[in-house]
Amino acid sequence: MKSFIPSVTIQGICATVPARVSRFADELKEFPFPEKSSIRLGKVMGFKEHRISDPATTPCDLASYTLDYLFHTGKLAREDLDAIIVVSQTADHPIPGNSKVIHGQLGLSGDTHCVDLYENCTGFISGLYAASTMIAAGAQKIALITAETGACYANMRDRNTYPLVGDAAGVALICRSQSPEDGFHFVFHHDGAHRAALLTPAGRMRMPYSAQTAEVQQDEMGNFRSLNDLYMDGTAVFQFVMNQVPPLIREVCEYAGVAVEDIAYHLTHQPNRFMLEKLADMIPVPRERLFNNVVENFGNSSSCTIPVNIAFNLKDKLLADKFPVCLSAFGAGLSLAAACGSLGGLDFCELIEHPGQGAHRYPPQS
Repeated sequence: MKSFIPSVTIQGICATVPARVSRFADELKEFPFPEKSSIRLGKVMGFKEHRISDPATTPCDLASYTLDYLFHTGKLAREDLDAIIVVSQTADHPIPGNSKVIHGQLGLSGDTHCVDLYENCTGFISGLYAASTMIAAGAQKIALITAETGACYANMRDRNTYPLVGDAAGVALICRSQSPEDGFHFVFHHDGAHRAALLTPAGRMRMPYSAQTAEVQQDEMGNFRSLNDLYMDGTAVFQFVMNQVPPLIREVCEYAGVAVEDIAYHLTHQPNRFMLEKLADMIPVPRERLFNNVVENFGNSSSCTIPVNIAFNLKDKLLADKFPVCLSAFGAGLSLAAACGSLGGLDFCELIEHPGQGAHRYPPQS
């Protein structure tokens, strides 16, 4: 699917990561492999450390804390929000959705519309598209919220997934713009026939949680996981990204009428350093225009990696200047998403830490 939505801009971005740090060097003993082989793998993939929420902190806590930080510091007025769109693959409750929990935690106005999107790695771009359509229909300001505490789905003894994952939240303020330069060109593709390459088998209607699904088994590679844990066919996912993402980026740039080489920054979902280095070479774009350092510092937080990427790598630049950018994401589904537009001149662009223990107000309540 292709779509262009004019008169829409991102006015600010704030990302939050847990203060709790888990270091790859400390995790080596958990993996059922010789430490030397894990260290070699870590150097190639960029495993260093990642942020993992404590058990008391939910995705809604991370999200509410981020939004309340913006309220508390005067960067955003709660009465200005027409809606919140919450994107996540993890939920505080089966019912109601995360948006209603966040609405209640922060005491938002009864006129603030609440929307939930169940999405994975492409979730930020899907949420941006949803917010843009609401702006086109008359809304003025929407908080696009991504939030994950999904690290809980990876088994600590699975070297194929655990060193990659991390938790985070992000808030992007999506607004109506009067500038003819503002707007986003979107392209989406999906390949549901190969969804088993990245899958958590148990835990919902098709295979409910049970004592049997919780049994940990060792796979043919030597990793340990249960059916409740995330499974990834790393080779299949790598091939999918290398084969499908370069054409996706060329397609969205052509649709937007901009040359790939004229894009200032390719702001991608962050799976691991190795994959992103290869992706930059395949497009091709200079590696310094396609950042690859989020996993080694924070972990792969699914739909949150794009706001973390932006806040971590471009904070000062985006406050002062505006750039042509290409957002792209790929992952579970298997799904692809991309968006081209201008980004910059932001009111805020920050990366903050969450203190843990379920805090959902800023500053943390005593």
